[in-house]
Amino acid sequence: MLPGWWNRLSILTGIRDYPPDETAARVRYRLERMPQARRERALELRQQAIADLGSEDSADAWLASDVPFLGNRKPIDILHTGKGAAAVEWALHNMRHGIYS
Repeated sequence: MLPGWWNRLSILTGIRDYPPDETAARVRYRLERMPQARRERALELRQQAIADLGSEDSADAWLASDVPFLGNRKPIDILHTGKGAAAVEWALHNMRHGIYS
């Protein structure tokens, strides 16, 4: 659900550039809008998540969900920064090795 101010802003400006509601589409939307270097790193991490979680749907669901290890942030929302990508990589590493704290 988008905040009320966003709807008013999009009506006034005519800009309706917000992520779709479907999980996989939201992940693709965010990845497409990253700068090239960041996108390559994010795609590598998405591939790691697919390998760890077993399917693209599971990986996309994880990327678009709140992760307690990341301060209840969505991995897809922080992948565009260097620190965010490192945190997501560390979260995947911990999950892979059964470390959930």
